[in-house]
Amino acid sequence: MENLEIILSDFNKRELNKLVYDELKLSTLTLRSSHFYDNISEEDLDFSQVKNIEKILSPKGTGNILIEELQLGISLKNVVIVFSFDEQDGDIVFNFPENEILKDGEDDNRLRLKKIVHFLVNLKEIYDIPKIIVGYEPATDEDTMLIEINHKVTIYDKEIDKLLCYLEF
Repeated sequence: MENLEIILSDFNKRELNKLVYDELKLSTLTLRSSHFYDNISEEDLDFSQVKNIEKILSPKGTGNILIEELQLGISLKNVVIVFSFDEQDGDIVFNFPENEILKDGEDDNRLRLKKIVHFLVNLKEIYDIPKIIVGYEPATDEDTMLIEINHKVTIYDKEIDKLLCYLEF
């Protein structure tokens, strides 16, 4: 079994608290583990100790969370989220087993993919994310990238069909 990744590239750090606490509601979910480093106190922290994720990842920082279940248009289990930020922006990577998408018949899988892509397109618009990449780990490689959501493409039905064909083989 392989893992899929969704990468929110060049995410603006000023929008991070809104995404993490309001949109994804990470503080209300069941976490299996997490790790952040506080640059000010020079201490390791669990996510439950983080009150302001933007502040913890400043001026630069990384952190990770393993979540039992996360909603990204559909319910995904065993999702690892990795935050990696510089002074202004950074990447947020969602990593999860591919069988979280490929579960049922072809029509159900297509619907699941459409829901995820629709959710990601909405995130891109709300948070002005330059690009979102979906692919096999590591999704940034040319051979493992499956779809890129950017400013150029507005209708993703063809990409979803290609993605579905690729995932089913």
